[in-house]
Amino acid sequence: MNEGREPADAIAHAFVEARQAGNALPDYPGELPETLDQAYGIQERAIGLFGGRIAGWKVGRIPDPLIGRFGTNRLTGPIFADSVIDSPDGVPVMPIFADGFGAAEAEFLLRIGSLPTSFDRAWTNEEAARFVDAIHVGIEVASSPFPGINDHGPAITVSDFGNNNGLVIGAAVPANMDFLEWPVALTIDGEVAGTGTAGEMLDGPFGSVRFLFELAASRHLPLAPGQWISTGAVTGVHQVRPGAAIEARFGRDMRVRCTIGGNRQG
Repeated sequence: MNEGREPADAIAHAFVEARQAGNALPDYPGELPETLDQAYGIQERAIGLFGGRIAGWKVGRIPDPLIGRFGTNRLTGPIFADSVIDSPDGVPVMPIFADGFGAAEAEFLLRIGSLPTSFDRAWTNEEAARFVDAIHVGIEVASSPFPGINDHGPAITVSDFGNNNGLVIGAAVPANMDFLEWPVALTIDGEVAGTGTAGEMLDGPFGSVRFLFELAASRHLPLAPGQWISTGAVTGVHQVRPGAAIEARFGRDMRVRCTIGGNRQG
């Protein structure tokens, strides 16, 4: 099916076709990208093929031992509108690729209120924060048709939409609230899978906004007002299976919940 295509195009087509059909990819569909530039090139092709409206961007962490090799401590991928659920009180079913990779992550979500006229400048977290108009709690559903998506380094993760497959938007964090030291916990079927605080994550959630602005200067990311930034897994990346009940707890009384569903298998 991919005969005659450039390697990056063939990989992008394979991932998009698998995602649209709900199929798994037991093996990576081509030669593994070695650089983030190659990986974002595949991602950009796949965004064009997928054709959905981008409602946000997930930002993930690159492990410390790999930062020197890749020259950055974060990565990103698109979040498409049809996988975003605004559910501060409900328990939506969020699908994963049952024969691929699936995980749930407790995250703070920042909404882009406006954009600068140019990204081509040096950015600080404080300057980037001025373009955020809302902060919510939420759950990112990470999932890929390729079960080894996180086993081969960040370039492979980037090449398949950064391993994103959905976002649950919870309640808003009250204005001017210092949330960085709130205790955060994620439970799976009532058992605590991980704990942490946003203040322990690199340079915090607003560092994820700065990272995207810096990347947009070189890669021309299609950022837009109203898009959400899922700023990173506060308690870790917790693998899940269909049927799992997920709850993310933030501070003393904020909660976001979902149930994990399975995608159709071809």
